[in-house]
Amino acid sequence: MLLFFQQLGLQLFLWLLQLIDGIMELFNAISGVATVSYQGQKVNILELIIGDTVVANIFWCIFVLAVGLTCIFAIVGIIKNILANNRNLSSIVGKFFLALLGTMAMLAVVFLGIMIAGAGLSLIAQIFQIGNTMKISNAIFNACVGDWINGYSINGIDVTSLSVSDIFGTFNSALFGIWPTSWKMNGMVNPDTFYYMPALIAGCGVTIALMIALINLAKRIFEVVYLYFCMPISMSTLPLDDGARFKNWREQFVTKIILAYGAVFSVNVFAIILPIILQVHIDSLNGFGNAMFMIIMIIGGAMVIPAGQTLFARLFGQADDYHAGGSFLRSAFYGSRIIGGMTIGLAAKGAKGIYHVAQRSRAHHAASAEKKGDGESKEASGEDEKFTEAEGAGAESAESTEGGSGE
Repeated sequence: MLLFFQQLGLQLFLWLLQLIDGIMELFNAISGVATVSYQGQKVNILELIIGDTVVANIFWCIFVLAVGLTCIFAIVGIIKNILANNRNLSSIVGKFFLALLGTMAMLAVVFLGIMIAGAGLSLIAQIFQIGNTMKISNAIFNACVGDWINGYSINGIDVTSLSVSDIFGTFNSALFGIWPTSWKMNGMVNPDTFYYMPALIAGCGVTIALMIALINLAKRIFEVVYLYFCMPISMSTLPLDDGARFKNWREQFVTKIILAYGAVFSVNVFAIILPIILQVHIDSLNGFGNAMFMIIMIIGGAMVIPAGQTLFARLFGQADDYHAGGSFLRSAFYGSRIIGGMTIGLAAKGAKGIYHVAQRSRAHHAASAEKKGDGESKEASGEDEKFTEAEGAGAESAESTEGGSGE
């Protein structure tokens, strides 16, 4: 029975490692490090969305709307200057034309900035790959292996392409080959020294951290397109607020662009440090203690992946992205906790109401039974009285009969 659980534990761990590799492929595509296929062409996903025909048509429609808003804001600014006895109207007119020309200039800046950001991400990813060819899945697997056997090691293999029988080998069996009894030790890893529970914990921790970072990067794409559409409107307020709204837009846009850099840096730093941690050994601890040390370091490094986005945005961005650290999941957690509390409260109130109804029903039945018992007792007492009176009448008649006979 133990062999079945060992096989099940390793199979779950391999599935987690395959999921981690899949998330890393999605991470490279969504962050802009790798290209995606679109109608037979290899393109950057953000450049593809910004350059789409539908997105461009919507932008120009918003641009026409922004031109009208610019005229309105310019008129409002002129009226405010007239009411304030400020006859210098040339600055407002100049800001009106600056808003129109600035929108066109910023359109080119946005496209150029996105292209430069994509090229920079690819270059950074290549720089981090120098001397670091081990995948995260292989590094995590190597941290959970107790002993390699038969001359195997993590070098030169892809763990996610192997099966449980390839890693643990075959086993001796009884009952016509159905019931396993012991391992033959003809695989790559000793099944008895493999750290099953730490492996599952580390796999789950890294998977959750990468999923948070992946969701933030996916959200970033939609936010960049949203800011792209809002750019003409933020420029239209230039004659009225001297560019205060445009400054906010610029800070948000720069933050969203460099947010991907924080994710790429944090993932690659984790991938670089992880193989180094695997070579560390604490002499005062046994094998399980050293495995727990590695698992704690793996989970701690994985937590830096979503947090690195916020850290990079705070260092180099001009606006703090509150949601970059996974607050969506925190909000979902607290929301689910509130909903769970409300559900439990409603269930408690329902149970309390049912209890009170049952109590009232029980009291009503008890009162009815008591009233019925009183009625029966009264009828019984009435019958006893009638019976007593009948006996008295019979006795009197008997006495009168005896008196008559005696006379």
